[in-house]
Amino acid sequence: MSKPLPSDPFLVSLSASMYRVLLAFYPARFKRDYGPHMAQVFRDICLKTYRQSGLQGMLSLWTLTLLDWFKTVIEEQMNRITEMTRNKFIRLSGWAMVFAAVILLLSFLPEADQILDGFYQTFGQPATAAQHELFQSITTGMRSLFFPAAILFITLGLFGLNIRYGVQTGNGAKMSLGMGIAGGVVSLAISAGIIMGIQNVRPLMNISMAFMFAGLFVFGLAALRSRPMPRGNGLPALAGFWWPFLVIQAYVYPQFIQRLGPQVPIWFSFTIFSLMSIGLATLGYVLQADILRVKNTPIIKE
Repeated sequence: MSKPLPSDPFLVSLSASMYRVLLAFYPARFKRDYGPHMAQVFRDICLKTYRQSGLQGMLSLWTLTLLDWFKTVIEEQMNRITEMTRNKFIRLSGWAMVFAAVILLLSFLPEADQILDGFYQTFGQPATAAQHELFQSITTGMRSLFFPAAILFITLGLFGLNIRYGVQTGNGAKMSLGMGIAGGVVSLAISAGIIMGIQNVRPLMNISMAFMFAGLFVFGLAALRSRPMPRGNGLPALAGFWWPFLVIQAYVYPQFIQRLGPQVPIWFSFTIFSLMSIGLATLGYVLQADILRVKNTPIIKE
């Protein structure tokens, strides 16, 4: 697989490396036939976009790339039903939830100055004001991509839960996971709009994410009754409860937030994000580990 040229700008090199990671999610035959060419083409597009539009252009490019990646990966996996097994996809979705948990914590814990200090420690203090401004732009851009990435991986995880446990937990649980998946897709589209500059849609993204997590929560309640998982049947409810709780408190009962002060205390936000992340990470691990006990079967069973 081709690597970025040493003379590439840092942001282009970083983007090319991140894209090669995304290529790992494609089927093996697809990667073998098209991976090197796709990586080279993406690097060339990044270089052209960076020279013409700078950071804003790169954010727009990444938004479109993530949306296309999600669509293409699902299509490719479905197109090779006879080659890819149900077990492999479920394991992938389990690890996607683990990654989502890590990204959620990253979206909360590091402040922009802390990320900037990390860049300075790695690459040295910028020699010019232009380099300093570039580093600041990169940190802001990285933070803006955390939430779309987390939403994407959670949505993949919901797909895996539906395939593995949907039938065992009943039609109501399957419908709730379908609602969660729909909420994830809408959230991803809205977050893309935010990155591209659309104003005043963040409350709508919060609500659509509430539907995504609520679908997981309702599935968790059904799992507590039917117990389809070998362990951790309460994990979906634990992971799915907190975001709808925050949205309901913020929009239905805002006095709760007002009592916390002009800004939500850091300990409160840290606790909420930690509980969500722990639930998602453990659920993803259980999902991918559980499937190891099952013999390979086609991804879709009639």
